[in-house]
Amino acid sequence: MVYMKNLSLTAVIIQIIVGLACIGLGIYYALSDASTHAVVFIVVGAVCIVMAVRTYLGIRKRKKDEEKDKEE
Repeated sequence: MVYMKNLSLTAVIIQIIVGLACIGLGIYYALSDASTHAVVFIVVGAVCIVMAVRTYLGIRKRKKDEEKDKEE
């Protein structure tokens, strides 16, 4: 179970890094007048960031559930 928790946290970190990199590329393409590429990279970056937040919230919820089960 600890291995899975660490794997999920690693996934969150990687999703944030990839999301920020994609948003950065989107901004670069927006400044270099390649609007189609800019939109694609910004959307992909936003999706990665949203998925990272969802994964992190899932980790927190599982942790709270485990604490609640230990109290009972």
